[in-house]
Amino acid sequence: MKVISRLTFGLMILSLAPAGLAEQPDRGTEGSFGFHATVEGEQFVARFGDFSVVPRLSSERLPIGFAVDIAMADIDSGNTDRDAEMQLTEWFHTAAHPVASFHTQEVELDRQGVHVAKGKLTIKGMGRLIEVPFSWQSGPRQFRMTGEVTLDRRWFGVGPEDESSVAAEVTVFFDLAWDADVQ
Repeated sequence: MKVISRLTFGLMILSLAPAGLAEQPDRGTEGSFGFHATVEGEQFVARFGDFSVVPRLSSERLPIGFAVDIAMADIDSGNTDRDAEMQLTEWFHTAAHPVASFHTQEVELDRQGVHVAKGKLTIKGMGRLIEVPFSWQSGPRQFRMTGEVTLDRRWFGVGPEDESSVAAEVTVFFDLAWDADVQ
């Protein structure tokens, strides 16, 4: 990432890992990370270009935790005016809060066999415990994770409190892949 070097980020994550669990390096995360939102009745999609997702895997190559960091200034909604607006104080306030994060050391399977990561999402310095459902595929050459979660942007002080022009619900989506060269 531009904001936190991968070495520094990796060392921070290693310090959080319980003894006996191997930390998996970021194997060059590929994919997309973004959100769907609605402004004045029109839905738009925004994607982040600079993010890091570091999975922690069990010996069975199943996810047991994640560290996610997103550079909030590196956003592309297909509209440069809107992208500039999202940098401002009322929205993501990227000058003061350049990185949003989601950290979890708890992943469970629900009754339908869907993985659910339970952790703390922090945007604009405001943290909230959330649950993120996702699918996990472990192949011989690659891991893949896909999912989405609907949030209320007001939980994090993003945008106006009033919903007359901007819908409160935002759907965050991700489709990520890593090389599976486990040591």
